[in-house]
Amino acid sequence: MATRTVSITSVMVESKVEEIVRFTIHQRIQHILMIVSFTMLAFTGLPQKFNTWGVSEWWVNFLGGIEMVRNLHRFFAVVLLADAVYHIVYIFGGMAIRKQPLPLSMIPSLKDFQGMYQEIRYFVGLSREEPQYDRFNWREKFDYWAVFWGTPILGISGLILMYPVQVTHFLPGQAVPMAMIAHSDEAFLAVAWIFGSHLFFTHLSPGVFPLNKSIFTGRIPVTRLQEEHPLEWKRIQAALAVAQPEAVSVAVEAVPENIIVPENIAVEAELPGNPDALPKAPNNPPNENA
Repeated sequence: MATRTVSITSVMVESKVEEIVRFTIHQRIQHILMIVSFTMLAFTGLPQKFNTWGVSEWWVNFLGGIEMVRNLHRFFAVVLLADAVYHIVYIFGGMAIRKQPLPLSMIPSLKDFQGMYQEIRYFVGLSREEPQYDRFNWREKFDYWAVFWGTPILGISGLILMYPVQVTHFLPGQAVPMAMIAHSDEAFLAVAWIFGSHLFFTHLSPGVFPLNKSIFTGRIPVTRLQEEHPLEWKRIQAALAVAQPEAVSVAVEAVPENIIVPENIAVEAELPGNPDALPKAPNNPPNENA
């Protein structure tokens, strides 16, 4: 890729940038629907899986009985499936209508495995250098794709369990107990991962405790972006430098040409001149800016 040298500065200092819009309103709505539906599915599904436990019996009675629990579980299952459809339509609708590129930055690559390896070395004290991440780190990608493989498994097996008689008209009877095992085990695995890993790294880690507000407000503080996604911050700086060259002072070598701020990121800054004058996407934007 052709490169050129541009001079950039810490825009946060000279231009008083404090926050960057990281998530669009549609992404925030999708995530909130996911949070609500997944939580309610866990609270109504686990008592059915562990139905002999005393706390499960108490919780089922508290919610109004087993039929109420089942109806709530089915309702929020429909919400979860609708949210999955919403997300797919959002992605491909953005490509078809708004001409946005496919979000290739979410696809796992060799760099993610290297980042995971480097992160483990850093956590156990074998390295003093933290991995440098772009827009998404390996954990965020794993969380994302876990939903993609988990939702179809839970959705299909759940529909089989909802309509066992109809299903056995065209599938063998063994499909029902197989669906029960798949649904139960995949759900338990999802709950264990969300509450054991995702919740900790997203909300309970020292930098964001006790709550990461970004997914609710859509904004991330620049200081956190610099620490958690330094490569993305450098791309944003470079884009701002191209838009407002009079605001820069610190040189960074070999910045790729046609660097743009991804369309789902807005930078709010008090820059000299026109603060909205960010570079426009070229006709064939590079994949890393998806």
